Amino acid sequence: MNRISIRLVIIGVIFMSFAMNTQAQLQLLSGLSGGTYQSLAQDIKNNSTQKINVLTSSGSVDNFNQLISNDNSINVTFLQYDVLLSHEMKTPSIRENLRVLLPLFLDEEIHLIAKKGSDITNLSDLRGKRVAVGTKGQGTFITATTIKQRTGIAWFDVEISSNDAYQALLDGVIDAYFYVGGAPVSSLSKLHADAPIQLVNIKHKALKDIYRKKKIKSGTYAWLTKTVTTYAVPTLLVVKVENMSDDTQLKFNTLVTEVSASLKKMQSSGHEKWKDVYFKNQDIDWPYYYARPIVKETGDTGTK
Repeated sequence: MNRISIRLVIIGVIFMSFAMNTQAQLQLLSGLSGGTYQSLAQDIKNNSTQKINVLTSSGSVDNFNQLISNDNSINVTFLQYDVLLSHEMKTPSIRENLRVLLPLFLDEEIHLIAKKGSDITNLSDLRGKRVAVGTKGQGTFITATTIKQRTGIAWFDVEISSNDAYQALLDGVIDAYFYVGGAPVSSLSKLHADAPIQLVNIKHKALKDIYRKKKIKSGTYAWLTKTVTTYAVPTLLVVKVENMSDDTQLKFNTLVTEVSASLKKMQSSGHEKWKDVYFKNQDIDWPYYYARPIVKETGDTGTK
């Protein structure tokens, strides 16, 4: 075998080794860079004995699309509950293939942000205004669309990523924007006390049967000087069980055990949102993934 052939073999072995190592890792899809999902995913990774690769995405809708795609590289992802329900209305069969991995729900607060001193002080003031609703890859887009449809408040949708909406607001491109994320959202926490923005109260009878009432307390952000009333969307950690291998099932079993065991540690040293975990929610109508023992098939021993 000549030197070129030997080099090709070595490169091939290295590539196969890398591919096998990547495949062996759990691929955990989080969300926007600097967002709550990414922080939570990093906490999970830091408290796991398994190799977990944390990936970012455009948001909850993007997460859903990647999870159900034929590309099986994504094992588990964060999803907003209303995103899951929205897609089920279009494709009811997804209920058979997707499971809630953990009985943990972290409510993501709906932030409605306007300029400080703006005449937008409640939800109805959005009528006729230019409102950023995220992009179609974000769960924020689904939530904003749901609010608009249910309340009948007619504003002008502006599709801008939540991470870009702050600057668009300052530049006068928009009048307000929605941002769905577990408070405190990292990117909003980085803003100083003199940031020229305010949170707007969200309250409407048409929303109370789909979202949970929540408050974002004064001081949650340096620039937030008064408590506001809003709603929150349950966050789910979801897996695809269709064609699940024994190896993947074993990894999920381990993940369930480790996250549950590490919960108190993450509540004390991880993202603030871990403190809002609750284990039971009768409003969540979706099948769970339960850790099950893997039964290996055995051959016929010949005994009767």
